[in-house]
Amino acid sequence: MTYSETSVPAAGKLAAEERSFDTIHDRSQFGSAKWANQWDEFSPRVQGDGLVSLWTADMDFRAPEPVIARLREAVDHGIYGYTKRDPAHYDIVKSWFERRHGWSVGVETLLPAPAIMPSVAAILRTFTQPGDGVIVQAPVYSPYFQVIRDNGRNLLINRLKLVNGAYELDLDDFERQAASGARAFLLCNPHNPAGKAWTREELECLDALCERYGILVISDDIHCDIRLNDRPHIVYSSISDGAAARSFICTAPTKTFNLAGVPAATLSVADPKRREELFQVMQASFMLNANYFGRLALEIAYTSGDPWLEALTPYVRENVRLVCDVAASGLPGVLPMRPDASFLVWLDARELDARVDGVHRFFVERAGVNLYDGRVYGPGGEGFIRLNVGCPRSVLAQALERMTSALRSL
Repeated sequence: MTYSETSVPAAGKLAAEERSFDTIHDRSQFGSAKWANQWDEFSPRVQGDGLVSLWTADMDFRAPEPVIARLREAVDHGIYGYTKRDPAHYDIVKSWFERRHGWSVGVETLLPAPAIMPSVAAILRTFTQPGDGVIVQAPVYSPYFQVIRDNGRNLLINRLKLVNGAYELDLDDFERQAASGARAFLLCNPHNPAGKAWTREELECLDALCERYGILVISDDIHCDIRLNDRPHIVYSSISDGAAARSFICTAPTKTFNLAGVPAATLSVADPKRREELFQVMQASFMLNANYFGRLALEIAYTSGDPWLEALTPYVRENVRLVCDVAASGLPGVLPMRPDASFLVWLDARELDARVDGVHRFFVERAGVNLYDGRVYGPGGEGFIRLNVGCPRSVLAQALERMTSALRSL
């Protein structure tokens, strides 16, 4: 059975209640990692009732109603056999990026993928050798460290420069890393945890160095869709033909539409030879079979999710504003970095961290609020914490009140 407009509510007909993100949903009954308080190596599992969980990067909002309706229809169908992505699937991906980001990606460049991080691992195994250097720009999404090290590659850290509360590139250091034997560069675009959208000029500077040293670019664009200001998302491969030829663009709807549990991703590989090589490796790793529900969720999100995203964006933007306002008045020693994109706020709490001997543990134990310890994000993350504002505003307000109360008690 193929998708038809009659089987899913039209994009423009979302009910008013579906545009509201204020409803609190109990996620514990379905094994939510976020609300089970499963932590990283720096933060053992947190026990206790009434903890407010604002750490891992999924949202506490229901997916768009058209997606839910289509998945419900698929569940009721009752046959969950092998599925595939037909040519129309890739046209849907192309259309999404054209209208949302002005990126006219060639359909012929697109490959299916189960998720972004398995794809990054496949790219590294295909085009680098054990011991080859791979550059990351820390502080950054922690699985980057794992995928490089666990695949036997050499992790090269290009520290971002913190200037007046915002990150800037350190191009001199990038060149030093590039000259030290780098074969690949893993770019986070937009940057996680800071939510920075890299400008065309910044990407062009990086690309000039990658061209000079023969470095391949793996760009993780998973946070690109939730735009919180006028700064556009610039896809790395769009800046020049050379950039397209040496890059792998990794995309997915999972952060945008809160679909991490039904994953599906897409890669764009402009170079035909590299595309075929990667396809063969992914095929040999059995990575090409589509997830029955993930494929459907991607297609409906990208065709019918625009109104939901247009409603979500100002809600997230207002949550960010609330964090900034409360920090200015009630969280001394905590400085938010206002993001360009996504639903994460990076908090500079280095001053407070020194005062309380560990800011992350302080807010867990004294405020009952679970945040992400900045040390997870590598060099430069020490004394920072990451706060997820993808939640009902009342939950966020409760967490912020707890945090301000804990600081008043010092």
